[in-house]
Amino acid sequence: MRTNGFALRDCFRTSVARWLLIIATGSVVTACSGTLSSITGKVANVLPDQTTTTPSTKTSAELLHAGDAAREKGDLDAAVTNYAAAIAVDPNSVEAELRLGSVDLARKDENGAVAAYQAAQKLAPKNPEAAFRLGEIDLTHGQAQDAADQFTIALESRKDDPKLYNAIGVALSMQHRYALAKDNYDKGLALEPDYPSLRNNYGLMQLASGDLQGALATFSALVASPQTNDRYRLNRALVELAMGQTEAALADAPGMDEPGLRQTLAIYRTPQATASTDGLRDALTGTDSEKAPVPEKSSLPNVHLAVDPPVAPPATAEKTTASITPAAGSPPTASP
Repeated sequence: MRTNGFALRDCFRTSVARWLLIIATGSVVTACSGTLSSITGKVANVLPDQTTTTPSTKTSAELLHAGDAAREKGDLDAAVTNYAAAIAVDPNSVEAELRLGSVDLARKDENGAVAAYQAAQKLAPKNPEAAFRLGEIDLTHGQAQDAADQFTIALESRKDDPKLYNAIGVALSMQHRYALAKDNYDKGLALEPDYPSLRNNYGLMQLASGDLQGALATFSALVASPQTNDRYRLNRALVELAMGQTEAALADAPGMDEPGLRQTLAIYRTPQATASTDGLRDALTGTDSEKAPVPEKSSLPNVHLAVDPPVAPPATAEKTTASITPAAGSPPTASP
């Protein structure tokens, strides 16, 4: 199950607050044994041009700005330090929690990200960014229903976002709720007809549900599109193999023999095989604009759900949005 990060977060936040108190009073405080020393080291890692003013004298907005600057320079540890300090100054800052969560994702700290997004959701239960990111993490643990619930929350305020319909379609397909998945995919396609990731996932849903003619048409259109890649050709090969068109399938998947194709096809005919989702978190957050290096592939078979990097919004922004962008890569794994 998804780890609840509140306990670690409370310890971390308390320690930061106590550290700020040390700066002001010069007293020595120990809290959450073994944690304070590491936190003080991180707080000391504030960017050099931010050291003229101690954290205890900065406002939450200033700390958010310092965190943004650190992240822009690729110093994710300093970004975490400043965002955590902003939360210590203003425990009701949804923006600080969201930004902390986004950097935790970039640092591959899932527990920290969960804690941050849960805290943001506690402050703002309908916040679409927090809901969407928690839904992502649910998917990585195979918790498709929980993911669908979170994506539904995000959709309440983002009904015009086809990328969210793609996300909830994937979650529903993982539960074999194909009629509902189709309904959401159709809504997304009505908003963005040429969205290749959504069309690919639509085709995989058709393959898994037995609509082979529909799947063949979907993947043939993708293969003929400007966004074509080897993954779409492999997916069409899987459909052709399922239809008994072995020669066409082998032509569509050069470098793969028939046993290899049949093994791949079995993934979609054995639903429980899709429960192996280790590494999806990396695929979901992997983009060129992220500062932290991320793996390029996921073990979730052929699902495309790459997302925009959770970029910290401007300090004056009042709202955040959840967004997913199309992925590109090689089959049979998801690769942003």
